[in-house]
Amino acid sequence: MAYVKNTLAPDEEYLYRAKFNWTYDVQSWFWFAIGFLPALLWFYGMTKASFRIEPFGGAFIFFSGSAFMLGLYILLSRYIHKWTTVVAVTSMRLILKTGLIARNAHEVMLAEIEEVIVHQNFLGRLLGYGVLTARGTGGAVVEFPILGRPIQIRREIEAAVVRARGMSKKAGR
Repeated sequence: MAYVKNTLAPDEEYLYRAKFNWTYDVQSWFWFAIGFLPALLWFYGMTKASFRIEPFGGAFIFFSGSAFMLGLYILLSRYIHKWTTVVAVTSMRLILKTGLIARNAHEVMLAEIEEVIVHQNFLGRLLGYGVLTARGTGGAVVEFPILGRPIQIRREIEAAVVRARGMSKKAGR
């Protein structure tokens, strides 16, 4: 959000920010739980043995530690991606910014957007997520990550495009 506010041009207004769907968080925690379960099993076995004997072999200890670290890595990397990804609509631009240290920013002027495509499979329609692709003049293509409420995001983008081009519904009559 700071990136968008710091790059606003004079007379440019911040209009909308898209958010990730709740399923993104569920997937992150699912992978963490899958990695945490073997470590929990090892810890349970150690407490039942009262720390006197080793209930599991060294291979299981290595596996459970590795699974826990992998699950933690997946959880943290997905949350960092979520926290550092900004999809915003301003009165002049459509912005996709990703990255924590290295920054990748894709910006398309609203007046140059030709179409906004929504990709939703059956599960995406059922759970309310999808992928948006914005195509602009000159071959500019911006593909957004999986976001929540893609139809509403497309509606916000199209409304901003109409305002940016100076068109209105009354002008068409």
